[in-house]
Amino acid sequence: MGIWDRLFGGRGSKENRDIVRNTPNPVAADITGIQRDEAYSDTQRIPQLTDYVAQMIVSMVRHETQRPAVNLLPTDDAPSITDTKVGGAFYVPPAMGVPKNRETGEPLFLIAQLNFAQLPHLHDFPQDGLLQFFIAGDDSMFGKDFDRLDSQRSWRIRYIPEPDDVTRGRIIRPHWKDDTDLPLHDPDVEFRLEPQLATQAMSTTDFRFESTLQRCLGALNDRDRDFFDTHDADIRDTLNDMLGGDGLRVGGYPVFTQDDPREDDPDLGRATTLLLQLDSLDDNRLMFGDTGVMNFFIEPDRLRRLDFSRVLYTWDCY
Repeated sequence: MGIWDRLFGGRGSKENRDIVRNTPNPVAADITGIQRDEAYSDTQRIPQLTDYVAQMIVSMVRHETQRPAVNLLPTDDAPSITDTKVGGAFYVPPAMGVPKNRETGEPLFLIAQLNFAQLPHLHDFPQDGLLQFFIAGDDSMFGKDFDRLDSQRSWRIRYIPEPDDVTRGRIIRPHWKDDTDLPLHDPDVEFRLEPQLATQAMSTTDFRFESTLQRCLGALNDRDRDFFDTHDADIRDTLNDMLGGDGLRVGGYPVFTQDDPREDDPDLGRATTLLLQLDSLDDNRLMFGDTGVMNFFIEPDRLRRLDFSRVLYTWDCY
């Protein structure tokens, strides 16, 4: 096995080699030898070749990683108490108490709610029931624990299997204080989310992207790999644009403004299912720090068992 095979995992799969072979190269096939080397060094061709190499990689990443997801489109509609939504009042079943910050004793605030009966079904996800996401309003980090991302002491997730008869429970709307700090613009922010079934390929900020990228590079020829090495930064910028993961979403892959906290931590790395992503909105109704994003992750087996006792909660911003 040669050095390139050791670095990039061989020549790549047959499917990836077919993708490479069928992607039109801006340098004509009849330009060979030294002339082809000169063509790859021609500054006028570099933008075209950058797009060409990036397109091959994106096509391979999509082939390897694309999976279903549900995009959640913000609306201006006032939601019902059981709708899929952001913010507002929430339902508490008779057997449950109001969720509180165990560090301070203060009530938690609903940041989002999923009604699975309203969503297109995704593999391993429930087909019905409410999943409620609560965060702290008395903490500038909204309850995030940097040392224990799965510690639900100052944030909480609740699953309610049968939310139909809400008259039997309580409707709670925590009171905003002068020092309440939330990613919601004001106490009245509450809006319904419209689900849209989609597919998504792995984003470049996912902790598994680098290993996926190396497999894709293994399908390239030596000249295209050398071009990638020389123009790494520009090509990665193009990949970021083409494989972006912005938006509000259930399933699929996350996007981070900083780093994926699951990287280099095998324990956290088992939480590979994106339970929910909330992204800052241009209209400022939802804003995490400086245009940040909030994510919740769960291990697939726990999701299948509807065990939400161990979920990773994180958010970051620019």
